[in-house]
Amino acid sequence: MASTTLLTLSLLLLLLSLSTLSSSSTSSTVLDAAEILSTSGFETMALNLELASQTLQTRSLTIFAPTDFAFKQIPHLPLSLLRYHLLPHAFSLHSLTSLPFGANIPTLLSGHSLTVTTTPHRVSINNITVNPSPIFHNHHLVIFATENFFDPYFQLPAKTPSTCFPSKNNEAFSFKEASSVLRSRGCSLMASLLDLQFPDGNRRQLTLFAPLDQALTNQIAGNLSHFPVIVHRHLVPCKILRSDLVNLEDGTLIGTYERGFVLNVTNSGTEDTPLLNGVPVIFPELYRSDWLVVHGLQEVLSVHTGIGNRARQYSDPVSEAAQDAKDSSSLFEFDVHSDVENSPQHYRFSVFN
Repeated sequence: MASTTLLTLSLLLLLLSLSTLSSSSTSSTVLDAAEILSTSGFETMALNLELASQTLQTRSLTIFAPTDFAFKQIPHLPLSLLRYHLLPHAFSLHSLTSLPFGANIPTLLSGHSLTVTTTPHRVSINNITVNPSPIFHNHHLVIFATENFFDPYFQLPAKTPSTCFPSKNNEAFSFKEASSVLRSRGCSLMASLLDLQFPDGNRRQLTLFAPLDQALTNQIAGNLSHFPVIVHRHLVPCKILRSDLVNLEDGTLIGTYERGFVLNVTNSGTEDTPLLNGVPVIFPELYRSDWLVVHGLQEVLSVHTGIGNRARQYSDPVSEAAQDAKDSSSLFEFDVHSDVENSPQHYRFSVFN
């Protein structure tokens, strides 16, 4: 009871602090970046950023800046290629290196993502070396130097889609590492819930779709009683990798821990940014382990217009099996144990066709 009260107070304080934060304007962030790059010897990148400042609609930014020598190969930089070197969020080095090999990071170039190719000995994106020491970094702006331009057509060899089978690793399943990654990527509210409310002994495979703090703050508006439903709607009792999401057909429905609530998958016209109930997956595979996958969302998931009647026409084995989660003894504590025979892990993706 004491831990629940403490969590409630902590979340209220976090919500209050988030609601009072103000971000610098878009143009100010970009122009500040241009000035920093210019004084750091990246004159050509600085000039291109300054010229494009009015077209870049983002309050936080990560910039991958090629050297002036690299610009000699491309004397007239297309705006599309400039956007491909910009991320709509400030990524620290820790955030960047915490992503698994092959993870995709959406850029400001619509429909195009960067691919993480970092190894233990080298930080790299699209197989281009990134200097691990940022030129500049704060909460709204991070600038990294790169040895060359990223290739927008870069691709890794296709991987075989994973399936949802129980892990054979008997180590305790802990959310601590995942919650640390979530905090570093602007999902502190969801991380706070994971830290205290899921038992380490839980051996279910899970996929969590984690909204950004600002989106959660706007949705909850100080009413913490909405948290259990919101968490259940963002939790799927099965591992779903990015490769699985992009290979699902448009209109595929995925069951969640919220009874009757399903996720409608569409690919938004590209294979890099799948949509769930119309919400973009902006950080695919933010975290991945043997039993847990976390994807970052731009907004909070809600009922998608036009799928309600269709969803009711199908049985929902996932929600049936996870119904115990709704009968938890505490406001935020979720019991996801159910009869083994009806366990969600027996259903691949828990989808309805």
